[in-house]
Amino acid sequence: MENLTGRRLQILDPHCSKWVGLMLVGCVFITAAILSWRRWPDLLVDFGMQLYLPWRISAGEVLYRDLNYLTGGPFSQYFNALLFKIFGVSFRTLIVANLAITAGMVVLIYRRFLAVADWLTATMICLGIVLVFAFQHSGRIGNYNYVAPYCHEIFHGLVLSILVVVWLSDWIDRRQTRFALAAGFGSGLVFLTKPDVFLALMVCVAAVICLVGFRHRANFAVKSALAFSGAGLIPLLAFFAFFLRMEDWQTSLRSVMGAWVPLWHTSITRDPFYQWCMGLDTPFLHLGRMAEWFAGIVALTAFYVLTFRIGMKLELKRFKLAGMFGLLVLVSLALALVVNWDECGRPLLLLSLCTGALLAANYRNPARGPATFPLLWSVFGLALLAKLGFFTRISHYGFALAMPAFVGAVYLLVWQLPVLLQQRYQTRFDWFRVLICLVLVTGFVRLFLQSESYYRQKTVAVGTGGDRIMAYDSVRDPFHGNVETALSWIETNVPPEATLAVLPEGVMINYLSRRVNPTPCLVWVPPVMAVFGQAAMTSAFEERCPDYTVIMARNTTEFGVGFFGYSRDYGTGLMQWIDGHYDRVYPLPGPAGPPAGDQPFFAELQILKRRPPVSPEGKN
Repeated sequence: MENLTGRRLQILDPHCSKWVGLMLVGCVFITAAILSWRRWPDLLVDFGMQLYLPWRISAGEVLYRDLNYLTGGPFSQYFNALLFKIFGVSFRTLIVANLAITAGMVVLIYRRFLAVADWLTATMICLGIVLVFAFQHSGRIGNYNYVAPYCHEIFHGLVLSILVVVWLSDWIDRRQTRFALAAGFGSGLVFLTKPDVFLALMVCVAAVICLVGFRHRANFAVKSALAFSGAGLIPLLAFFAFFLRMEDWQTSLRSVMGAWVPLWHTSITRDPFYQWCMGLDTPFLHLGRMAEWFAGIVALTAFYVLTFRIGMKLELKRFKLAGMFGLLVLVSLALALVVNWDECGRPLLLLSLCTGALLAANYRNPARGPATFPLLWSVFGLALLAKLGFFTRISHYGFALAMPAFVGAVYLLVWQLPVLLQQRYQTRFDWFRVLICLVLVTGFVRLFLQSESYYRQKTVAVGTGGDRIMAYDSVRDPFHGNVETALSWIETNVPPEATLAVLPEGVMINYLSRRVNPTPCLVWVPPVMAVFGQAAMTSAFEERCPDYTVIMARNTTEFGVGFFGYSRDYGTGLMQWIDGHYDRVYPLPGPAGPPAGDQPFFAELQILKRRPPVSPEGKN
C-alpha cells in the first residue's frame, strides 16, 4: 500500500509542478493586495499608534520614557522607526515592508511544507494564509491583517517565530549548532515583541529539548543549549545597552521588559473585553460549538470513506465511479456554500491535537517521511491558541494567533488524513483530496469575498501622498467624515509647531496632521489606565498640557464603561480640569455633553484650545 501511495504522489508531484503552486499563490497574493489597496487599517482605532510611535522615535523620542506603550516590546517600533529613517516617514513605507515580509513568510512556508508533503498541500496551505489571514477584514474595524496590523509586535513575533521553528527543526535534523545559534537569536527577538507569542515559542523549544535528548548524545544537547541561550541574550543586551545611553539601568531594564509589564496587573484579566476575547464569559457555549464543528468534520470524513468503500465493494464500472464522484463533488460544493465559514476556527484546538498526536505517534517511522518540522509547527500552533482560550477563531486576534493552527489543520486534511485513510481503509487518495480541496478553496474564497465586501465600502481618501488611507464615507460611518473635516480644520487653524492630544484615542489624527502630543499618554482606555494609573496619566497631562485637545465621544462599552469623561472613574477628573482650562473652537461653541443614544463607537468630535495662562496680576 505504501508503494501505491508513493506512485500516486509521484504522479501528482512531478518536478515541474513543484513551483506551479507557488506561482498560483503569488498571483492570488498580488490580486488580493490590489483589491484591498490602502484599505487595511482602521482610521482611528489602534493603527494610528503604529504610525505615530515610529515617527516620534525616528525624531529622537524614547519609547516608554517619552511615549507610553502597553501593547508590546521595543523591537517592532524601533524596527519601523529605522525604516522611517531610511525610506521616509509614511504609511507607504510600512506597506512595502509588511508586504515584503508577508511574501517572504509565505515562500518559506511553501518550501517547508513542500519538503514534508507535496505541492498540493503546500499550495492549499499558502492559499489559506493569503486569502483568509494576510488581507483579512472580517468586521467593520480593520487592523487584523498582516499589512496594517493593530500592533506590529504580533505580526513580527509570528514571522520571527516561524523562522525559529524552521531553525529548530534543522537543528534536530542536521545536527548543527549554527541552527541553535540562529534559533536562540530569533527567540531573543521574539521576546521583545509579544509575550503570548514568545511563551508559545518556548513550549515549542521545550519540545525540541525533549527531541534532542531523545535523538542525540548528551554533549551535543548541552553544547547546543548553551549556544541557544547565549544567542538569545544578544538582542536583550543590545536593547539594554541602547536604553542605558539615555536612562538609568533600572529604567533601561524595565524598557527591555516593556511587553511584560501588563502581565503583573491582574485587574486586566477581569476586564469584560479580556473575558470576551478568551471566551471566559460563555465557556460552555464555545465548547459546544467547538464540539459541533469537530463532529461535523468527522462525519464528513466518515461519509467520504463509507462511500468510497461501498463503491469498491460493488465493483462499479468506470462511468459509474465517475458518476459517484460527481455526486460527491456536488454534495461537497453545496456543503461549502451553506456552512458559516466565519466559525471555521472553532475546531482548531481539536484538529491541532489530532495533528500533533498523529505526528508524534509516527515520528520514528521512516516510511512516513520527515516529521520534525510539522511536529514542531503543530506544537507551536497549539500553544499559540492558548491566548484565544475557549473562543478559538480566525477573526479578530485570531488573524495571527490562529494562523499556525489553521495551517496545521490544512496539513492534516490534505495530507495526513488522506494517506492514513488510504493505508487503513483503501480510500481513494486522489479523490479524497480533491473533495477536501474543493471544500477548502470554496471556504477560502468566501472568506476573502467577505473581507472584500468591507474593502469596497471604503471609498473616501483620508491623508495625502504616502499617508493616504481609504476610509468609509460619511453615510456608512458619519464619524469618518467628521475626522476628515477636523483634519482640514487643524491644517488651516492649528500652527505646525502647536501641540495636540486626542482623547480617549485617535492618535492617527496626530500622525496625519503631523502635530505632536507633548504628553506620554497617547491612549486613554481602561486597560492602559489600569497599568499606567489614571492619576499619574492625569498629572502628566496637566503638567505638559497640549495647545489643543481633541475629544472623541467614544462609547467604550466593550470595557464595561461608557463615554470618556462622563462615566464614573473614567476620565472625569481630567475632563473637569480640561473644562476649566480649554475653550471649544470646533465645531462652533455650544453646550457640550455625551452624545445621545447608545452607539458603540465614535459619534462626535470636538476640538478645544487651551486658554492663555493668567498672570499673577490677573492679566493675560
